[in-house]
Amino acid sequence: VWHFQMVHHDLWDYDLPSPPALVMLDRNGESVPAVVQSTKMGYLFVFHRETGEPLFPVEERPVPGTDVPGEAVSPTQPIPVLPRPLAPQGLGPDDAWGLTPLDRAACREKIASMRHDGVYAPPSTRGTVAYPGFVGGMEWGGVAHDPATGLLVTNTNRLAMASTLIPRDNAPTAASA
Repeated sequence: VWHFQMVHHDLWDYDLPSPPALVMLDRNGESVPAVVQSTKMGYLFVFHRETGEPLFPVEERPVPGTDVPGEAVSPTQPIPVLPRPLAPQGLGPDDAWGLTPLDRAACREKIASMRHDGVYAPPSTRGTVAYPGFVGGMEWGGVAHDPATGLLVTNTNRLAMASTLIPRDNAPTAASA
């Protein structure tokens, strides 16, 4: 029996979106029993099914800290080196788009006014951009594996969202707005 924590101190609703897929992987000519877990962050974690050892490296990488007094965040998160993320790992002002230059400028200004420092940017009182968002990278559909080709198929969601923490003293006012 083994386990692996894919998100430390989850502030983003990054619970696992679907059951893992049990597959057989060819590793150096050997058939290896594996488990593949998709995530809302757009990552795929691949483990040896019997031992829990990562079949691709997973690194504990530093992530942004909080700017909210009294909040605690994990200083690192586990990030698989391979396979590459299947969804963008953040959305910044230069990624803004719009039907017209005015729309794009308004979007760029809105994103710039909020935290936008990646998939693990913690919620804040000024607002935080969440991208690929709380409903994806990968979501409820999970993954499918074709053992004949080794191909893994999944859907991805890319829906930018914003979260804003409201201080307790401002909550009644914010609720009526």
